[in-house]
Amino acid sequence: MTKHPQPLVLPALLLAVCASASAFAAGAPGIDSVRFPDVRTVRYQCDGDKDLTVRYFNSPDNQAAILRLEGQPVLAVSVVSGSGARYVGGRYEWWTKGDEGTLRDLMQTDANPPMLGGCRAVR
Repeated sequence: MTKHPQPLVLPALLLAVCASASAFAAGAPGIDSVRFPDVRTVRYQCDGDKDLTVRYFNSPDNQAAILRLEGQPVLAVSVVSGSGARYVGGRYEWWTKGDEGTLRDLMQTDANPPMLGGCRAVR
């Protein structure tokens, strides 16, 4: 004879699973054990009436940014800079200082203009 669970056991089990999933989702986003408690999205207005949206992920020891270029996400991580914040992902460099930023294609020479220049954060 098959034993069936009590009527309240299944709903209680489902509630516990949903609660633990919600608690996990509510935590700070992260990769492995690195958590990013400071996540913010900034929209920039750039020269040539172009815009760029950047999502920043910051923790005390790690910083990253996601830029959407030509419809594709680019994950860029912070690297050493003499001034401002410099993020590199693949062939792209996003360099900000204060509310201003410049996007360069590192496969181009320094003589080439930036992909996006004169970018200013929109408040």
